[in-house]
Amino acid sequence: MEIKQLKYFTHVAELGSYTRAAEIIDVAQPVLSRQIRQLEIELRQNLLIRHGRGVVLTDAGKTLLKHSRIILQQLEQAHEDLSLSDGKLSGHVFLGMPPTLVKLISVDVVKAFKQHLPDANLTILEALTVNLEENIHLGRVDIALLNNPTASPHIETKLLAEEELYLICHAQDPIAQNRSSVSLKELASIPLIMPSPPNTFRMLLEQEMLKIDLKPHIAWEIDSIGIIMKLVAEGMGNAILSRFSLTLVKHDELFKAIPITSPTLVNRLYLGVSAKQMPTRLHHKVISLLTEICARHFPLNTN
Repeated sequence: MEIKQLKYFTHVAELGSYTRAAEIIDVAQPVLSRQIRQLEIELRQNLLIRHGRGVVLTDAGKTLLKHSRIILQQLEQAHEDLSLSDGKLSGHVFLGMPPTLVKLISVDVVKAFKQHLPDANLTILEALTVNLEENIHLGRVDIALLNNPTASPHIETKLLAEEELYLICHAQDPIAQNRSSVSLKELASIPLIMPSPPNTFRMLLEQEMLKIDLKPHIAWEIDSIGIIMKLVAEGMGNAILSRFSLTLVKHDELFKAIPITSPTLVNRLYLGVSAKQMPTRLHHKVISLLTEICARHFPLNTN
């Protein structure tokens, strides 16, 4: 029995598909099938049963998966313990962040990583929260920052920050000059420029409006915060963003952030990790750094 075979088996078992596992670990599907078949021959047990939509585990497969996870985690821990013999944390961390957060804090993250973890490597993946959730489940991402994530048995989350969303208008727009706030009901008649679903701000707005039997007036769907802000600056519509988003533009005096009331729209930022994997010491250190950085940028409302 080889470690490689256990890794292949674990990926196929957890994903329920040879095809998806082959894509994740970048191995040809026939090679994957052959390695797992050799494992079955060695153990004299059928581990997986193929069906039209993928594979399911046999009882023997379930038993092996339980032990395989422990073995692979212990192997990873052994590598980390050996790297600590000289007092240094090493390894590779795959960190996922939504696009707006990448623009806001990625430089701080890289600087902190360089200062505190000079012997480790970092890869930052930019993606929507829904895609980051899938990547955590698939093992492509170790740690992710998530906006309003859906509850999942595959992901453990920790609340890091809460931020109210605002109506972002051109400073000379009549709405900006005549309103100190806008209700959710009033917001339904205001032309908006927003990303397409499943953007979390878009989904949050639609969910809250659905509660009062309304829909937002989406004038333009643009999947780029930078382009959205340029269009707002040109008077082409209005945006729903956090106030922190104004720090991404050069001339923030062109814009006004108007509070949304009745109810407020609150984005909740979470840190997410896989519920199936035990975080390493390196992961714990990265989580600590991310928590500190987010606390500086987005204070958690404790009222």
